[in-house]
Amino acid sequence: MTGSRGKKGMEEVVFRNSLDQRLYGILHRGSTGPGLGATIVLCHGMMSAKEGTKQRAFAKVFEESGFSVLRFDFSFCGESEGSFEEITFAQEVDDLRAAVDWVRGKGGDPVGLLGSSMGGAVALLYASGDPSIHAVVTLAAVGVPGRIADRMEDLKRKTQEWKDEGYRLGAEGEPGEAFYEDARRQDVLAAAGRVSAPLLVMHGEEDEVVPVEDAHAIHANAKGPKELKLLPGGDHRITRPGDLEEVLNTARDWFKKYLHSDP
Repeated sequence: MTGSRGKKGMEEVVFRNSLDQRLYGILHRGSTGPGLGATIVLCHGMMSAKEGTKQRAFAKVFEESGFSVLRFDFSFCGESEGSFEEITFAQEVDDLRAAVDWVRGKGGDPVGLLGSSMGGAVALLYASGDPSIHAVVTLAAVGVPGRIADRMEDLKRKTQEWKDEGYRLGAEGEPGEAFYEDARRQDVLAAAGRVSAPLLVMHGEEDEVVPVEDAHAIHANAKGPKELKLLPGGDHRITRPGDLEEVLNTARDWFKKYLHSDP
């Protein structure tokens, strides 16, 4: 299902995950042909959504470079069905599978993934089982989900700290117990070792939510073509304008190289 957003090159789209939940997205069409052509699927972080600043910035830069781009809300946030209490890494992987299938059904090929924070972990988990993904970029990706879960669970025990810091960790409510159980089962570092696509790992060296050690570990475990780009002084949300411009340009160049799209 698609509908006009009232702006040339952009469309509102709706597709469903395996739970038959409706997921809402925005498609930026970079190809003038019958199919989408080279397409990048964006995976937002736990504290973001398809309308997030970085999501819109990446979509704009990639579209200007000739790529089609899909930015969508995972099933726990934004316009998509589902609630924050239902969030798990496994369900986000299922949502991403639905997004990639939808893109391919519209002639999106080759397909690349860009994931931020939790979305970076989800991109790696998904790509580890889909060898037809052509390129992956992560930004501030969670490498050890169990560690993030432990921190969030500890904050839940300290009510005031949860109120003070919960938003910084992305909380729009309180995740259910399934989140913690699932997070501790996920092995993102092993998944990175199974990703066949060229992998660019970007991370702020002063990330206060996901330690930069996660980036080093993801990069070390990756077996295919890979690159590690660290941002000296960079934080989790990439709030400094110079840092945002740098990650936008670096990601664009990575996809230009490995998705074979004309600039």
